[in-house]
Amino acid sequence: MYFFSFSIKEEGDLVKDINIDESILVKRMIVTFSVLSIMFILWSQLTHLNSYAASYDQVDFALALDRFDLMAMQPHFPGYPYFILGGLIVHLFVNDQVSSLTLFNILFYFSACIPMYLLVRDYLSKTHGILLTAICYSSTYLVISVNQPMSEGAALAAFSWYFWSLVNSLKKNDLLSTILPLFLLSVLLGIRLSYLPFTVGLLILLYKKRKSRQFSSKKVIYSLLIAGIFQFIWVFALVISEGNLKGFIKLSLAFTSGHFNNWGNTVVADNQSIFERIKIVAFDNLLWTGLTAQTVVIAVIYILLFGLFIFRLKRFHFITDHTMQFAILMGGAYFIWALFAQNSDKPRHILPVILLLIFILFYNLLKESRNILTYLLCIILLIAQSYSSFKLLKRQISEVPATIQLANYLKKNEQSSIVYTWEETRVFDYENVQVPHKQIETYDFFLHDQSYYKNKKILLTNKVVEGFKEQGNDLSGKIKVIREFKSDPIFDPVYDEVVLYEWVNQ
Repeated sequence: MYFFSFSIKEEGDLVKDINIDESILVKRMIVTFSVLSIMFILWSQLTHLNSYAASYDQVDFALALDRFDLMAMQPHFPGYPYFILGGLIVHLFVNDQVSSLTLFNILFYFSACIPMYLLVRDYLSKTHGILLTAICYSSTYLVISVNQPMSEGAALAAFSWYFWSLVNSLKKNDLLSTILPLFLLSVLLGIRLSYLPFTVGLLILLYKKRKSRQFSSKKVIYSLLIAGIFQFIWVFALVISEGNLKGFIKLSLAFTSGHFNNWGNTVVADNQSIFERIKIVAFDNLLWTGLTAQTVVIAVIYILLFGLFIFRLKRFHFITDHTMQFAILMGGAYFIWALFAQNSDKPRHILPVILLLIFILFYNLLKESRNILTYLLCIILLIAQSYSSFKLLKRQISEVPATIQLANYLKKNEQSSIVYTWEETRVFDYENVQVPHKQIETYDFFLHDQSYYKNKKILLTNKVVEGFKEQGNDLSGKIKVIREFKSDPIFDPVYDEVVLYEWVNQ
């Protein structure tokens, strides 16, 4: 609603006043929608706490809150000490282990609104800064990933603070702004070591400080030493928890070997061509799942927004912008890492690139664009992301994961059986499944082992069957389907469908 005075004005003055009022109205509308979106997402997350430990990694993290033991995979290497520490603090007030880890993620992720806003405050207006923060914060796949008992949620928050500290340190030269990125890099890697490629951000900072003569060569070396000391703190704590350095190194080598050559599904262990892997990581994981959360409406909005971005590309000079340089180089380094050294089956491994992609897009759009179409698309995107996030968060707590469905089925129906599994056995232990179950890897060992259970029904999960087939074994006529269990693949694309087979080979 507009309020006009009835004083006599020239026609040009009246038009000017109306334009000012309209501008104020648009700004208020943008800020209102942005703040409401942030608060709605936070409320949705807090009222839909995920309490399921449905995968191997989730069980590892949950068990670590009771007893931190790397040898017992509580959690698995490298320990994620700062993530477990955050979960332990919340666990003082929340009884459930899984909910404690999830709540820590939610609260820490909410704090990331601060650095995200501060990052752009020197380049965008307050209105545009709040809008960009809300769009990044409400991104659906980020939201539902934060609501899982995994370290990615906390790592996203730590990365946001680290990203801001790099840009802030470049602008200032006091002791705190110099030390902060060195410390926050340690926090980031102590939450999730696979975010190691973001070390490139610190190297860029030191290079820029040396080039601008803020730092001498001696100060660069001192900074690297201090950064190493901060990393040493949490690594040394893990060595102490393991007992000695020799045992810690042995454990780390065993984990690294498994990650790159066995279960990690990296480019080393996978049979995919590089082009197929690029398609999966870039299009399936990053764009379709990560950016749009497999939602057509959100996908259409992003296509229109990217169209506006490309249309105005000639006017952008973002490569000379320090903030954009950090974002592009860190995002590029991590994307290459995710492409070659991470499991391509899991879109969650591309989460920080999703955040950076959204940041880069809207940073430049809002920096240059002043038209109503951009604002309208941003508001529609906020509404669509908020609704989609709420819908998926609700489904995440109401839909029992496929692995837990199988565990519940075994408790009730297969007391006289033995089950051969892959990673599902970790979930069975956590769910206290009394039916005997064994993790198996090779077909020859299975044939030998199952011969000891003449009086039991022999059951296998689909992951075991798939592994046997990949080893060149023909199982035709030797197995039959007993039961299938399904859940939404956006929450766990690896174990969204679990099939239970019976071994009928005579």
